[in-house]
Amino acid sequence: MFRVAASAAILSAATGAARAGEGESALSGSLGWATYATPGKDGMTAHPSIGGVAAITYERGISEALSWRVSVAGGGFAGDGGSGAGWLAGGLVYRFDVLKYVPYALVGVGGIGLGGGPLPGGFDPLLELGGGLDVLSSRDRSWGVEARLGSFAGNTTIFTIGVRRTWRWGYF
Repeated sequence: MFRVAASAAILSAATGAARAGEGESALSGSLGWATYATPGKDGMTAHPSIGGVAAITYERGISEALSWRVSVAGGGFAGDGGSGAGWLAGGLVYRFDVLKYVPYALVGVGGIGLGGGPLPGGFDPLLELGGGLDVLSSRDRSWGVEARLGSFAGNTTIFTIGVRRTWRWGYF
């Protein structure tokens, strides 16, 4: 039994378990695919043929599993006459600590600006839900995938999925 426990401890240390602590910070950059759905002028749902998104996110640890987060993102869409969206959201991230592979869930609130093509234009409140998977490369670096769904009081819903790279510091 002691050998099994010792082996598990060594394996955990070797894989660099994601222990986000109070005061730990992280900065992420991401690129990905984006789409939206909104009521069109003819009553049909309008959506682009292709879209892209870029985002920057800052996180700060509250506890081992919980962090607060601020994210700013912008997307451009083609095939709909050219449109764009930019949004800012703040919220919480909960990490399900599983050694080298760390799934997480996020929730945030903020605002989104829309314009061009069939998008209604203007600024709307935003509720953002999402999640992802971080793959730890080292104690201070990781990469992964993240998906986010944003909508609220407006008629437009935005979905993004992409890859992200994260740098962490302040974990001692």
